[in-house]
Amino acid sequence: MAKIPFRELCGKSIIGNMGGIIGKVTDVVFDENTGKVISLDIEPSENSPIPSSDEYYKLIPFKIVLGIKDVVVIDESKINSIKIISKEEE
Repeated sequence: MAKIPFRELCGKSIIGNMGGIIGKVTDVVFDENTGKVISLDIEPSENSPIPSSDEYYKLIPFKIVLGIKDVVVIDESKINSIKIISKEEE
């Protein structure tokens, strides 16, 4: 996958490969040692299969990202691998 600047990735819409509207990218989690992207933190859309809450981070593993152009496309069949982490655990 080609390199993309953070400022272009943040705010992009996320859709599933089966047409589901998932949400928007709000942040990116990097591996400190390699600099590679591990996860995308998202804000779920109104009809997203991912629950919406300001108390949790919703992290999509980067390995289920299929492509990034005008939108981020993820493998919807692996949506159960999304991690929901309390913000109080920081």
